[in-house]
Amino acid sequence: MNLQVRIVLRFCRICVFVLGICGFLWPQSSPAPGAADDNPVTTFFFVQRTRGHINYSKSEVFHRVVDDAYSYLATKNVALAKDEFGGRTHAEDEVPISTVLHIARDANATYVLYLIVDRPITKRIKVTVRCYDLSGKQLWEESAADSGGLTGIHRGHVILDRLHRLLDKRLGQPGLPLMMAAKKSCQQAPADQK
Repeated sequence: MNLQVRIVLRFCRICVFVLGICGFLWPQSSPAPGAADDNPVTTFFFVQRTRGHINYSKSEVFHRVVDDAYSYLATKNVALAKDEFGGRTHAEDEVPISTVLHIARDANATYVLYLIVDRPITKRIKVTVRCYDLSGKQLWEESAADSGGLTGIHRGHVILDRLHRLLDKRLGQPGLPLMMAAKKSCQQAPADQK
């Protein structure tokens, strides 16, 4: 290649690199007024394992909790945002909440529902659900843990049933928006403009 072509290619690479950095560092713009009506209220749901659970429990237990949680949310018609980029829904290792919030913003979610599967020293399993807004402010938290005396799979079902009862009280509130409510908010916007 001649010198001019190499210079142009190098310049193009530098421009792409700089634009990529600027796009990553540039603060997320807030939606324009009225744009919120175009996007339904949704929650990005993410499940993670703590270091204690990784070290002292089985991966199957974690995946049973993940499957149960998604089944529960589907049964209750919770409006979930999807990570279209990578399909990231859970992590076998600890993930900072800032990373999860970034994924949620990319998925155009309104809230983050962050489920943590833990294995504390004094319990066999502890499941905690935290709800955040996209600024990172924690809105609420619910937790269920075993109280001992139960064995195997039965323990997991009892803990998840306790968690379901706690979450049932929050259905339709921030973090657990229902699909029908999200659809109504989109349908009411055009009706209100007439």
